[in-house]
Amino acid sequence: MLAPLLLIATLALLVWAQRNDRRNYRRFGKVKDSARRQRLFLRMAGKNCALYLLPSLVGLALLGRVDALWTFPTEFAPLVEQLPDLGTGNPAFLGMATGALIVGALIGALLRMLLLRRPLRGAPIADIAPLIPRNHAELRHILPLIASAGISEEVAFRLYLPLLITGSGGSAALAFTASTLIFGLLHRYQGWVGVVQTSLLGAIFALLYLGWPGLTAPILVHLLVNTATLVLRPAIELSFRPRTD
Repeated sequence: MLAPLLLIATLALLVWAQRNDRRNYRRFGKVKDSARRQRLFLRMAGKNCALYLLPSLVGLALLGRVDALWTFPTEFAPLVEQLPDLGTGNPAFLGMATGALIVGALIGALLRMLLLRRPLRGAPIADIAPLIPRNHAELRHILPLIASAGISEEVAFRLYLPLLITGSGGSAALAFTASTLIFGLLHRYQGWVGVVQTSLLGAIFALLYLGWPGLTAPILVHLLVNTATLVLRPAIELSFRPRTD
């Protein structure tokens, strides 16, 4: 009976967070002062831990399942057996994924610099412009946000939420499908394109979790994705501009 109650409480918390995130993100996008942006990056990092990591750890403790952080839950085993062999358990897979992220970030940064020489047309891929560091100080201050997001979101959406759904009578397939869609919807503040993008990323993280299996691979790749997007690409662009910090 505890798992369904925790599931209801978790979903209510996520609905509240999604509504507040949209409003707060719009406000954050209007902030121009770099020092304030740096403080807000750190505040967002703390919020991620308070919203995703802490409730997950408390819930796992109440369920007596803290060991699921390092021991793959048996509830997910039937789904693992149904998945095709994608080679995700091979260390070479992470190596190739890492290389693809780095190369993609380099190409993306170069294309962006070329496009900025003339007016941009069309909507951005996703509304992440407010999160992009604008100077080297912001690059440093966004690192805790990247770390907190990569760790806390993977614990919450690849382990805790699926565990609550299976503990409430749902199948493993339903659990990971629902948690992936919820993960995407929580990025509604980035626009619907952002929802689609993060849902696809969530599906990849779920496959890594199930294919490895465990939290190490999805956390690592999540951190790499965020680092490539919010650190590597901006750093490349900033290297072509004079320092302002």
